[in-house]
Amino acid sequence: MKARHLCAICGIAIAIGAVVFMQSLVATNDRQSTAVAERLLAAVPVGDGARVAQCALDYRPGGHVMQGPPMLAFVATAAGGGNRRPPGLRFGECVVTRALFAQRRLPVPPTGTELTLVGRKGAHRLKIAGVIDWDRPVRGYPNLFVSAETSRTIDEEWREWTTPSVADLAPGFRSDAGRNFDRAKGLLLWAAALTALALLINSLFLTVEARRKEIAVLRMLGLTRGGVARAVMGESMVLAFIGMVIGVAGALVALRLYVACETETFPLGMAVAGRPLVVAALLTPVVAALAALLALRPALAVRPLEAASSRTPRRRTLGMLIAFSFGFGAFVAVEVWGASLMSAFVPSPEWPDAIVSILPGGVSSFDIAKLQGHLKGVGRIHELAPLQVNLEPLEELKGPFAGRQQTPRSRRAYRNALLLGSDWLPPFRFVAGERAEAERAIRSGDACLITSMMARARRLKLGDALRLDCGRCLSVSLRIVGIVDLNWHMVTSRGLLRGLNRMPVNTDGPVFVSFDTVEACDARPAPLVRMTHLWLDYEPAFLREHGVFAAGRLVEREIAATLGLDKGQTVGSTVRLHARDEVAEGTLAHGTDIIGAMARVPFIFIGVISLGFVALLVASADARRRELVVLRAVGATRGQLAAELARDALRVAGRGLLLGLVGGAAVGWLFTSGTRAAMANWGLPASFVMPVRPLVLGAIGALAFALAVAVPTALALVGRSLPGRRL
Repeated sequence: MKARHLCAICGIAIAIGAVVFMQSLVATNDRQSTAVAERLLAAVPVGDGARVAQCALDYRPGGHVMQGPPMLAFVATAAGGGNRRPPGLRFGECVVTRALFAQRRLPVPPTGTELTLVGRKGAHRLKIAGVIDWDRPVRGYPNLFVSAETSRTIDEEWREWTTPSVADLAPGFRSDAGRNFDRAKGLLLWAAALTALALLINSLFLTVEARRKEIAVLRMLGLTRGGVARAVMGESMVLAFIGMVIGVAGALVALRLYVACETETFPLGMAVAGRPLVVAALLTPVVAALAALLALRPALAVRPLEAASSRTPRRRTLGMLIAFSFGFGAFVAVEVWGASLMSAFVPSPEWPDAIVSILPGGVSSFDIAKLQGHLKGVGRIHELAPLQVNLEPLEELKGPFAGRQQTPRSRRAYRNALLLGSDWLPPFRFVAGERAEAERAIRSGDACLITSMMARARRLKLGDALRLDCGRCLSVSLRIVGIVDLNWHMVTSRGLLRGLNRMPVNTDGPVFVSFDTVEACDARPAPLVRMTHLWLDYEPAFLREHGVFAAGRLVEREIAATLGLDKGQTVGSTVRLHARDEVAEGTLAHGTDIIGAMARVPFIFIGVISLGFVALLVASADARRRELVVLRAVGATRGQLAAELARDALRVAGRGLLLGLVGGAAVGWLFTSGTRAAMANWGLPASFVMPVRPLVLGAIGALAFALAVAVPTALALVGRSLPGRRL
């Protein structure tokens, strides 16, 4: 079998095998869910009659305020028996499972570490007295245990625990280990199909050139154009079918070996996912037919008169050029899509330096007055009053977050605005209206400032009225006196400004108003309303001296000490400072993780596509056989000949990178536009971003793949380039 055929078969086998292996691993993991649930009940038993409550964990690894969704602690009392805990659990102590920290892939802190739990009614501090060795998190199952005495000081919404059945717990473990694979299955299938298509095209193009004289002879003897097409189609189908069979068989063998080595994790053995097998069987002939159609043009261009030609085969690089550009283009498309979409979530630099949350109880305005002028390194500090209210007319909330609202089941979740009341308007960039006029209007009456995202989403403009349904038959109309260009999503989320008054955590965006307007829209009794947030700017010299992280921790501790929130086991609130630049850094890191996980799929397949350079170099060496023999005879070294062949591969790789960059950027922008259209109700801006650093690193990696294949292949071919021997 020719090198071009072997490369195509190996590449197709690896691509299909990766899909089958990963999806079958998910199915295998799902099969274990019942056994894992049984082990959970044995390892972390919670007796009937225990009391349970849910709190958020304010945990700060390395001192950093964590970005992203909160870690949830499901607290249970030791009453009811059965909890495996160290004897003598004292007042103010707790026992945790490893699963509590496995939610965010964090190591368990050492014994004696103080944890801060934040509930609806207060903040509670507990010391870790022991650790239960269970690391598989499942929502709703206790992962932190306290004594009955300690539980009486935690004033939260406790309920009596009823031990769930294995059948109830099992769904929580399905697709846990393979969840990322499951989420990426669409990308996996697309990348596998693209890889198979690219390698088949390369193989068919090389076949046409290698058999050009043979095809010409057959044409002269009466072979029709239809016969040529059938031959090309047949070769494509055979190669694709062999690759599929080898790939599926290899994936199942690899899965069996993997499961055999992890018997504790997979006690019930392997399971084979049927869907990827069916998809592979259906997709293989489609990809093979498409590859054959693309290769028909050079095949049908062969003329009968070429049978008399004595020329050696030409170097045919088009197939590998297409293959490599497809592979790198897929990587570029994912990176451009992710960076362009993520750009709308990176906080605008016009936001104040930090938002401080004092949750859950807040403090009085008199306590806030103690901070004015007494915080070292803070240039200005102001109260910030958040309040979410429904937009009018009422429009029920739709989309993936509609079911996550923090509201009683009797209430529906509607589209809402996040009112932010303050006596200070930061230096936002106005796209409509004038700053001075907007400030006067907001202070003097029912006026507001909105973001350009909300203006796009709600089709609002300067001078329009923003109508709000504040509940209890209270409706308010606010005149729009300014529109600002502002990325706000991650600041309002990480700053814990949303979902406070039992509203959904998602919103149409912030609306900047005066304190009087917030008070007029707030249906809660005035005595129950406390100050829960501040925003501040640092003094430039202080920020330069300490940096964003250290400055935030210093100011945070000073605020807690001044307000008296740094003592006692149970306090009204806990202070958290959310620096804008830390939020931005966390947002970019999280986006890079997501984009990187997706981009790795097509990037891995670039390595598979690079196998095609073996066939390319074999064909190139065959076309240049006489030239190589002459060069060898006049004194060229093997290294020089190998370098000459490797340059053929690098030229193709370089052109493929350029084509992939252009094509991938266009495809990435199309995907961005499509994704944005699906989220059009939220007014996301259209922005095209080329992430230079990952693209440069990706190009270097792709060239490294090409070199890793081309250099050893070229050296092996040169070793055969002796007179009288065929390459």
